[in-house]
Amino acid sequence: MRLLSLLPVLLTTLPSPAEVMAMEAHIAANEFSVAADARIGERVTLDDCHLVFATESEATCIGLAKQADASGEAPPVRRVLVRLAEVGGSEWRRARGSCDGGALDDACHVSVTGVVEDQSGAFGLADRHVLGLRDGRIHWPD
Repeated sequence: MRLLSLLPVLLTTLPSPAEVMAMEAHIAANEFSVAADARIGERVTLDDCHLVFATESEATCIGLAKQADASGEAPPVRRVLVRLAEVGGSEWRRARGSCDGGALDDACHVSVTGVVEDQSGAFGLADRHVLGLRDGRIHWPD
């Protein structure tokens, strides 16, 4: 009985989804392939992600460096495959309707939260890491 009386207190002290997202590690999409290697199995938020493709179960995000490096070369484009948590949800419909075709405008500039996973097995690449996210959730700018 005493535990039941504490339930309202416990429920009001749980962090909100926004607070949980703030506690997770944040990785810039253009740095994902390097920074995520040490975080396999952890939930992270991928920032500065531009959605360029989506299906019911997956989305593709690219990360662009803000500027060229000291050598003056164009920054590399990094691609991250995100396996979406809610198959058939509204997230992919919005991504597909607004972002297919590779538009790099603000409407497709999002953050994505998910669990870092090595997806090399899905691509038949046992000899190297292909990192991506599973259980992904898209966070839209509006």
